[in-house]
Amino acid sequence: MADNGEEYVLTRKTVAFHNDDRSAWVIVDGQVYDVTLFMEQHPGGAEVLKEHLGQDVSDLMRGAVDGVEGGHPHSAYAYKLLGKYHVGSLAGVDKYGNEILDGNIDPVTGEQIMDWGKPILPQVGRLGDKYCTWIHSFPTADHTVKMFQNDTLESLTKCPWYIPLLFWIPIIVACLSFYFTTQTVNPLLFIELALAGHIFWLLFEYSLHRFIFHMKTTSYIMNIVHFLIHGHHHITPLDADRAVFPPVPALIVGGPIWALLHKALGVRIAYPILLGFVTGYLVYDMTHFYIHFGDCDNSFLKNQKSRHIHHHYLQPNINFGISNPLFDVVFRTLAPKK
Repeated sequence: MADNGEEYVLTRKTVAFHNDDRSAWVIVDGQVYDVTLFMEQHPGGAEVLKEHLGQDVSDLMRGAVDGVEGGHPHSAYAYKLLGKYHVGSLAGVDKYGNEILDGNIDPVTGEQIMDWGKPILPQVGRLGDKYCTWIHSFPTADHTVKMFQNDTLESLTKCPWYIPLLFWIPIIVACLSFYFTTQTVNPLLFIELALAGHIFWLLFEYSLHRFIFHMKTTSYIMNIVHFLIHGHHHITPLDADRAVFPPVPALIVGGPIWALLHKALGVRIAYPILLGFVTGYLVYDMTHFYIHFGDCDNSFLKNQKSRHIHHHYLQPNINFGISNPLFDVVFRTLAPKK
């Protein structure tokens, strides 16, 4: 359940976008399943599944092909195994998937909530207390959204995945060069402080995601602010140009932290901590992009992908750790393992 008491709204249009082996979804009897991590384990082989990804496979599971019996009916065990990969229910359906709702239709008035041909931010602001429900309903059909009518402003909202690396790595190298040429370095202390900085990042990442990115907003200004910093990602999770944190807002957030630590602790102590912190941020950004768009081929990334999919499509009020689930465990916001 979402923070505001509303369930995510999954439509056939949403499911249809998850149609390759990096994000493989199917519908069975009105329920949505993410079988990405099951593809290679499928007894019939991954190739058998590929042509049906993003589609309703209810009949195939029962052994019917094009409505005609004679295929391979799946066992009760297969259905039980499928439950492990459950994402959620199709909106407004019975168990056979009838009566699909559009996430951009107001269920009370029956009217379109958002006019995609008009500037979106003023409309987002005017949503009031409907905003939190709307961003969890996947209202857009193409997994992208235009925030500004001005193309220059619009371009500033996008950030290819490699930009944070190109921006921050030279800064890290310059700071390390300054540190090692001006300070007497104790290698063990340096490592300990850098590790402390990384753990500090994990706590910061968790807190930012849980308490800022998932705050409930209803006012005109705060709806727009929230949409710009995070809400857009929940309605367009497959927008590859908005999956990492751009350098400018990262500087706005991180600048005060750098200044405070530098002033309070001095270069010798602050720089290793800041190194661990910034490295943690880059790991976070790259992990977030990779679990959305990469082929997760090790168990840790597979588990992180599974947890993050659960956060996006089932329960947005849990699984806040992107790069590491440490503080989800500490604060008991980790989804139970299926």
